[in-house]
Amino acid sequence: MCYLNEKKENKMKIIITENQFNILSEQNLKEFLYKFWDSQKRQGEEPSLDDIIFQVTDITKNNTEDHRLIRPIWYEYNGGYDKLLKKIDEEFLDKKFYLEGRENLKMDFKVNNIESYGVDVYGGMVDVGCRILGGTVDGYVYNEETEESEMVPNMDIRDQYAELEYDTGDFDDFLKSEIYKFLDNKFEIYGVPFYIEIN
Repeated sequence: MCYLNEKKENKMKIIITENQFNILSEQNLKEFLYKFWDSQKRQGEEPSLDDIIFQVTDITKNNTEDHRLIRPIWYEYNGGYDKLLKKIDEEFLDKKFYLEGRENLKMDFKVNNIESYGVDVYGGMVDVGCRILGGTVDGYVYNEETEESEMVPNMDIRDQYAELEYDTGDFDDFLKSEIYKFLDNKFEIYGVPFYIEIN
């Protein structure tokens, strides 16, 4: 007599809720991120929210998913959001900066206010209030005879505001954009998203 030894694989099905799945996924994400940042430290680098993280996780930097998943882990890794916010205050608040930018911009400004929205709402978004201390830019003046705007090199920023009168929105946006680009590299080590306000 010949007996066939048939082995049947016993597969167990585990049913979990979507919430439980998300917790498991977030735990894996946390383990990956901690290993990544520890590796940066071992290589003598400052841990950062490197673009590689966003490529590997397929999460877009600075979007809702980033603020909900990655930023809280980053803040925890660095001792908490409040600790990072305190470091930002120490480095930037009441400090003067000089920048050169597009349109021949040369400008001094001071960070005079840093206000946090809190971690729960926007992943730790902060408003960085800046006051323009002075500077020059290639400005524009309206010529009534030709009814066209003419470029004026190295125009004082205050004169450009006066020329624009109430239509300063685009110029404000330009200055905010230049300040943001200037501060972005400096803020990068803290990994805290920020907006620029001119006051």
